[in-house]
Amino acid sequence: MVAPAVLAAAAKAAKVAKAAKAAAQVKNGSGGGKKNNNKKWLWIAAGVGFLPLAGIGTLVLVLLGSLLGGLGAGAAAASCEDYADNAEAGNTDDAAATNPVMPAGKMYTPSETARNEIPPKMILAAMRAAARYDGLDWTMIAGQMYQETKYGQDPSAAPGGANSLGYMGILQFGKPAWTDYGDDGNGDGKKDLYNIDDAAYAAANFLHAKKAETQPFRALQIYSGSASSNSVYPRVVLTQSARYRGALTGDKDLIKRWYAHLKETIEKNPDFPTLGKQSDIPEPVGNSAQPSRALSIAASPARSWSTPPLDDSGDDTTNAMSLAAYSADTDAGGDSTTLALPVAKPVTGGKDWQWPMKKGTYQMGTPYHKQGNMWSLGYHTGLDLTATTGTPIYAPADGKVTVAGPGGSYGNMTKIQHADGVITLYAHQNSIKVSVGQSVKRGDQIGTIGATGNVTGPHLHWEVLVPGVDNPFVGGQDQGPGMVDPAEWMAGRVTANPDYGTVPGDSSGEGRNAQYEECAEDNGGAAVAPDGAGASGVLPDSDDPVIRAVLGWAQRGVGVPYVYGAPRLQGRNPTSFDCSSFTQWAYYMASDGKINIGATTRDQQPRLRKYEVPLSEAQPGDLIFFRPEGGGFSGHVGLVWDAKTKKIIHAPRPGKSVSFSTWDVQDEITGVYRVPIPAGTNAVEGDGKTGTEDA
Repeated sequence: MVAPAVLAAAAKAAKVAKAAKAAAQVKNGSGGGKKNNNKKWLWIAAGVGFLPLAGIGTLVLVLLGSLLGGLGAGAAAASCEDYADNAEAGNTDDAAATNPVMPAGKMYTPSETARNEIPPKMILAAMRAAARYDGLDWTMIAGQMYQETKYGQDPSAAPGGANSLGYMGILQFGKPAWTDYGDDGNGDGKKDLYNIDDAAYAAANFLHAKKAETQPFRALQIYSGSASSNSVYPRVVLTQSARYRGALTGDKDLIKRWYAHLKETIEKNPDFPTLGKQSDIPEPVGNSAQPSRALSIAASPARSWSTPPLDDSGDDTTNAMSLAAYSADTDAGGDSTTLALPVAKPVTGGKDWQWPMKKGTYQMGTPYHKQGNMWSLGYHTGLDLTATTGTPIYAPADGKVTVAGPGGSYGNMTKIQHADGVITLYAHQNSIKVSVGQSVKRGDQIGTIGATGNVTGPHLHWEVLVPGVDNPFVGGQDQGPGMVDPAEWMAGRVTANPDYGTVPGDSSGEGRNAQYEECAEDNGGAAVAPDGAGASGVLPDSDDPVIRAVLGWAQRGVGVPYVYGAPRLQGRNPTSFDCSSFTQWAYYMASDGKINIGATTRDQQPRLRKYEVPLSEAQPGDLIFFRPEGGGFSGHVGLVWDAKTKKIIHAPRPGKSVSFSTWDVQDEITGVYRVPIPAGTNAVEGDGKTGTEDA
């Protein structure tokens, strides 16, 4: 429980915040894009929807395919509006279509913390409300319920109640905001801000209108009416949100079972909680909350009303597969744990596969069966995909994890069993995101690229093993599963609709990005180039087409993570930047390689010294340096975007991604420099076309 002194301080802070909120809601009462007007339909990503006919009483699961067939262009247009909103924030790919933390088609199952600490009625209400907007995370709405009224324990949450500033209900709406965002969440034909389902729907409408899918911190500040200097509200909400997230899943059947499980739990204790009354709902987080430390806060013990774990006996993924017997780790020098499995059927493998890494994030490395004495068998047993450390690895098909841990010379290794006895192996990972026994779906992230084990640099060593092929690591196992060429295995098996964008072998061009682009173009949104191109607003004016191209390439980099010492000049779709590699890349790409300003701030600043301009004369595209380090050098660099508003675009620091900021909140400015453009330089736009080409 939070100490009385902390609660008193929280109440005082809340009073100040509510005063600001009153003004903000009056001012913004009619602002923001409205919600999907088809209020009866709840959207779960790309595959599932829920239709509430009588609130919690009835939940009917339907597939999106039939939704689109029945609802026509109106439903598709609503999804496209989400895409356009997020694209304007500079996100692309799954981040443009949904929350970058929660990819399209997926939902977080409730963690132990959520099950123990949140009344099940509140979990279900938050899930149902968030499900209408692709990428809106239900845990954020649940975190708001905690911060606003501690899940309805405040008297203002009870029907007819209000606090001293006139805010009402579990999610504390004022009348102007309720007029704009209020909704009927339980299907009774009324919009009751004291009803848990109605209030949750309204919160989802408000958050979506404020782009919480891509800008959660700012959206929560707007919701609370907080000034930018007051971060208590979003910190508490996002801390709780992080604690509430369980496994990320796109399994439609599992999602359906969670809804049914919560409904069953509520029916066993329908009167809990009583709104406006104190109860034993835990209050483990106070005003000092920090999202980065969320997972260090242990779950409170379960109460009598808590949601029990979901019975996984209904998960028959293993029974749906026919798997071959094999020795799990003897091939890699690790533990020789034997996993006995049924005899395999003839191998077909199916066609619903995708490559384990997204196109543009890797390069082909050592091919399968290349000869050489560096390998113990005299040849290479897999296919190498080279990439920078931390690049995501995805499951190429549905399956179950059988190995996840140290694998001797293979370093950190994962194995997945798929249908028909097929096994895939992923070696040298920096991090493993799955555990033994876990079922994975095609497109689930399973790990990241690394350089563990016997390697000369970061890459994924990928093996595909099938029954009926000799396994050279296991004597006498002449029926395998043994290694085959992964590239040949993928031929004819790659689906035309992968889960993370276009991939090798997908000649249709109809990956997720292509669909999102078409969707945006048909509905007035911004068309965004695949695999990293950004669309964060109109480019600033510049008389020089090369400078405009530089700004366009810089904009493409929005959202790419900062990695100190990131590889330089990674091509069209870099996977990481530091500050100087970002500015170098933008100029290099925009000039078709003619302009190379240098790889580090210690290269760039001396080269440009004679082109220094006063800060008062800064223009878009100028390099701006910060943080003096002695000897005339600087520790940070960015690009001027808009001098009138002091806006810059830069790769800030570890833990952040390329983003916009202003120069007045950075370290000390050490100089502004204008990059000279050599005569005859053709501008290369972000779509790869030169300024001399036809549009």
